[in-house]
Amino acid sequence: MSEEKRSFSRIQVRLKAQARVMESLDSAQLFTGDAMPQPITREDFVHKSKLPEEVTGFLVEMDRKLDQIISMLGQDTFKVDFSLPLEVMEISAAGVKFRSARQFEPGDALELIIYLSQTPLRLAGSKGRILDQEPDTGLYRFEFVDLRGSDMEAIVQFVFKEQREQIRNSKM
Repeated sequence: MSEEKRSFSRIQVRLKAQARVMESLDSAQLFTGDAMPQPITREDFVHKSKLPEEVTGFLVEMDRKLDQIISMLGQDTFKVDFSLPLEVMEISAAGVKFRSARQFEPGDALELIIYLSQTPLRLAGSKGRILDQEPDTGLYRFEFVDLRGSDMEAIVQFVFKEQREQIRNSKM
């Protein structure tokens, strides 16, 4: 995430995240990724379905409610292993800037789980290291290490989606 070597887009956000301190970056990662693939979006289902409109509407609403339930259950599970709450203020596929009540030192190894979306639950996780703490903002700069392809893709898609939304909102 250094200014000179930036190769990914980044955006300012306010996302929740959970972290755990690692002995070293060689330790195994606990979070194995967002294993639930999204083969079809709700919008695609509505447009491509040959079911009656009432049935399609019922199924879409049921899917939305199930996503909410799964999201609530998933958050409780992660908070056991990843007990340090963080607030991510900036994100890119290279790393994040975050705020924490806990103090860290440059080089500290952490594993993060970032909540890209609460409903439906979309997560990205990676292990990495604290680069430094910005003196003016107090934000920690965190560099991803060994970011899996699926997590990188989720973050990149999230960043692009947010950038498109910001552009749309600025034109209004």
